[in-house]
Amino acid sequence: MMMLRESIDGIADADRVGTLDVAARTALLESFVDAVVGPDRGRADLARAAIVEALGVEWLIDASAVIANFEMMTRLADGTGARLRPAQLEAVSGMCAELGIDEFTSRRG
Repeated sequence: MMMLRESIDGIADADRVGTLDVAARTALLESFVDAVVGPDRGRADLARAAIVEALGVEWLIDASAVIANFEMMTRLADGTGARLRPAQLEAVSGMCAELGIDEFTSRRG
């Protein structure tokens, strides 16, 4: 998620920054990411509207494209059978146990 947030904040160019400082843009974009990858459609709609109001429709399009690209890369990796490296598996093991992922039929080690 952090990599996605960093990518979204990198979409800015000087002509579209507006009056928001970096911290305010970052908070707005992080909220957008959290909202659109979550299950609450109403929250996602509000986050989209906030991006357009504060930064313009161009920012919404760019941020949405970054999120879509990350989703595409995940699906491509899954489709090719890509596996996490041992260090990555160790890093996420606690989260997987907490979420019950280890119990999924499709779980791969």
